[in-house]
Amino acid sequence: MEIVLISDGSLPMDSPVRKLPFFFSARLIDMSKVSPRAIGDAQIAVVELLKASDAGLAALKSSWGSIAEIPVICLVDKNNRREAIQAAALGKSEIMQRDTPFALLLRRIRSLTSTDAGSRLPEGTAKTTVKAYRSSNAFLESLCFSAAESSKIQVNLMSESASEVLTALSLDGLSSWMDAVQSHHSATYSHSLAVAGLAGTFAKSLGWSESDCREVIAGGLIHDVGKMRIPLSILDKAERLTDEERALIDRHPMFGREILKPRLEISIDIKKMAIQHHELLDGSGYPDGLKGNRISQKVRLITICDIFAALTETRAYKDAHSPRGAIATMRDMGPKLDQKMLLQFAQMVLENGLGEIKRATAFAKAGTAA
Repeated sequence: MEIVLISDGSLPMDSPVRKLPFFFSARLIDMSKVSPRAIGDAQIAVVELLKASDAGLAALKSSWGSIAEIPVICLVDKNNRREAIQAAALGKSEIMQRDTPFALLLRRIRSLTSTDAGSRLPEGTAKTTVKAYRSSNAFLESLCFSAAESSKIQVNLMSESASEVLTALSLDGLSSWMDAVQSHHSATYSHSLAVAGLAGTFAKSLGWSESDCREVIAGGLIHDVGKMRIPLSILDKAERLTDEERALIDRHPMFGREILKPRLEISIDIKKMAIQHHELLDGSGYPDGLKGNRISQKVRLITICDIFAALTETRAYKDAHSPRGAIATMRDMGPKLDQKMLLQFAQMVLENGLGEIKRATAFAKAGTAA
């Protein structure tokens, strides 16, 4: 789903609209440039009236017909009579107070589209996988909100999702799970779901306890939590990233540390998976340059699953590696990865019939997720 954000110039720093691109694919349009072409295929428009000039409002009013066919939400200050009059003068729109709890604004936007998380799943997807997929999506959405609002992470939902994913993997297999997650419209969500499935299956193949299997699945779901501080316009960008955009994405483990440090409800092992999954055994990784035994087995497992998922994902600017090709590339990384564990991972991939995985065609337009 794409939404357009309409403002007179750049969005004010204290506008809640600035948070929306972390939850939806969003574009900012200046009031003076609203047109059918600018609106495009957007499903919802959110108009920020804070600090709007008379000239900007006049331009918006003259082109208001451009957004007449989609739902429009105008944000106003209940104590600012001028804003209320301006919103009423625009006509056809839903007026919301700017100090409305952000969760309610999110809920209202989602209600205007009512997109079912499972609507894009391949026909015939097993019920157990569908249930786990929906539960995991719900958790990822709640995680994004928790990161944006500095609220508690819903640990019960995380644990429930991890348990349901493990059940789906056990009953339906990894291939079914990977087919399902590839259908997700967001490359970022799809990547986290894929890493969770790979991690759970790999841990199970290593003979780890069910508790540890569930924990690495939760670690896979949460490992990119730091990306919740990076706009989707960058995360899901179809073109190759600029150096500045790549540098911002490379900061996501540090953002993850900032988000998770005060969250006492999250286990230390899960925190390490989120913060350290780009660390490499030879000390060349980031953010802390950890080496050897300072990197736990669970982190090593998540790192292997993360790299494999990234290599086998199609992007608009690169072709996907075949699973065998991805494993070969990872073997070439030598001492950077736990090669004994990588060999076991390669065996798991072949045993689960992933040797000929093909990414969905629709995924080719997706952006970066690694």
